[in-house]
Amino acid sequence: MEEKIIIERKSNKYVGLAIIIVALGFTVGLFYIMLYSMTLNNAAYAYSTDTPMMSELFTEDFFIIVGVALIPLLFGLLFYFWFANNQLTVTDKRVYGKAAFGKRVDLPLDSISAIATTIVLFYGLSVSTSSGRITFYFITERNEVYKAINDLIIQRQNKTNETIIKQGISQSNADELKKFKDLLDDGVITQEEFEQEKKRLLGL
Repeated sequence: MEEKIIIERKSNKYVGLAIIIVALGFTVGLFYIMLYSMTLNNAAYAYSTDTPMMSELFTEDFFIIVGVALIPLLFGLLFYFWFANNQLTVTDKRVYGKAAFGKRVDLPLDSISAIATTIVLFYGLSVSTSSGRITFYFITERNEVYKAINDLIIQRQNKTNETIIKQGISQSNADELKKFKDLLDDGVITQEEFEQEKKRLLGL
């Protein structure tokens, strides 16, 4: 039977772009604040020692400032690559796609035990299985994806329950039919009565 795609979504690229812009802003701001502080210190040093101020700017301190200022940008890039390539496809047989850092996942529907959303932690969608939990971050139209997976889980549970009930009824009918056969063998009921009960139990 051909696999049917129900819904597929990717992570929100605008959120990633916003994080990069904010991180870049922090980097530039931190760089200028630290550079300004360093300039003031060098100016005071130059004034007290009659040393040209600019000669002190390109020292080890300057490169330390650059390194420290780049930390917010590096964290921004890390967060971006963390969830930028997240994507999720839901079919009638499985859930697959890419999670954090582009990690490929393929989860058969029968292995999924629960689905949950997280608002506080990066607007995530967590899929739980017997082997662990996998979270997809900043997925667009997350609630629609949640509903699609949740509906599939409920359908699977209903089918399982129906199978259990049918098996239970079938076993119960078999036991009852055996009782009527024993009654027939003992001469308590006639063959005609047995055949009637047999048809009733077997739904004939």
